[in-house]
Amino acid sequence: MHDILIRLRDTFDPSTIGYFFGPDSLYGGFIIGAFLGIVLQKGKMCKYGCVSGMFRLWDFTFFRVGTPLLMAGMILIYFFRDAGAINLYLPHTVVLAQLVGGIIFGAGLAISGYCPAIAAGALGEGALDSLPTMAGFVAGSIAYAELFDGSRIDKLFGYTGLGRVSFPDIFLVFNHWFFILAFVVMCAFFLMGITFYDEFLRASFAIIGKAARIVKK
Repeated sequence: MHDILIRLRDTFDPSTIGYFFGPDSLYGGFIIGAFLGIVLQKGKMCKYGCVSGMFRLWDFTFFRVGTPLLMAGMILIYFFRDAGAINLYLPHTVVLAQLVGGIIFGAGLAISGYCPAIAAGALGEGALDSLPTMAGFVAGSIAYAELFDGSRIDKLFGYTGLGRVSFPDIFLVFNHWFFILAFVVMCAFFLMGITFYDEFLRASFAIIGKAARIVKK
């Protein structure tokens, strides 16, 4: 408990708060986060049915909004990096840890119907059912920091670490723009695929509805 209180005190240390005003200012992150919140809200993604429908394969709003965001994000990040406007910080890639974490995150997303960003947006809209999700990711972060980080399991997962690498590095692409182009093309085909699937579902339900009405008559 003493260590936790010390870390809490250090969190609000003046030197830490100074990052809001220094060369490592967080204003850029705040602006981007606000823009993301606007996109999520205007895209009607801050709804339980949006995420839940994605897993049930009957609501494709999340795919239609999220996929173009991924495409634009990858292009802009590497463009500004190549222009020297930003430095790209790569976290460590630990295969096993990220696989397990992805499964846990996906299960929580499917069960609760919210991810952290969407839960925050939903709470801003007044959806109180997002509170368990927000409490969950806060509790999970604390549990990871206090119980998992530095533990034996953490060290075991560390053996699957690949270092600070990106996908172009992993796939041995000599120019990252070739990978970006392939990613954009793949996303474009994915969007076309879900559009065709959505239209197929609509047509199928319409036919089934007409057949049911005929049978009732």
